[in-house]
Amino acid sequence: MQSLLNAPTSKHQIKGSIFLGFLVPMHAFSPTLKQLQQEHFKARHIVYAYRYLEDNTLKEALHEDREPRNSTKPLLDMLRREDLINVAIFVVRYFGGVLLGVGGLMKAYGLALELCLEQAKCEPFIVPIHICEWVGLNALEALRARGLKYGVQVVVKETQSTGAWVDLIGAPHLLEKALGH
Repeated sequence: MQSLLNAPTSKHQIKGSIFLGFLVPMHAFSPTLKQLQQEHFKARHIVYAYRYLEDNTLKEALHEDREPRNSTKPLLDMLRREDLINVAIFVVRYFGGVLLGVGGLMKAYGLALELCLEQAKCEPFIVPIHICEWVGLNALEALRARGLKYGVQVVVKETQSTGAWVDLIGAPHLLEKALGH
């Protein structure tokens, strides 16, 4: 399995319809969806697919946003074929006035992801681990910032007057960076 290191984008046009692709790490899923909905509110469709690991269970989903059934299936199929994990693909479609049919849409959505994959930088996926650490209160905000920067989940479990117990979840090498080692 591989995880994504960058966030490549693509743009292409087929019979007047414009397709914008956005391949992102899963930790950026919610903010990216919100941003795309705000920036592309005039777009006819925003479809997406994702694959991520949660509690040692692989979660996959496909959202077709009123497009014909299975027209976006190549997105999930390609993520599987490339063995990508903890990644999401969004494709924004501006309708160009010509119906493409299910086959045409499958090719168009697949091409959006294919163009993103050509620019993708990946690394082998490492199963995240979970550790519990004591952190002084003065260092807690810095730890949260580093956790966000390195894609490490930081959960404050118990706060006391001098510090807090926090759970950190992430790849071992990223945990070290988040902890400042």
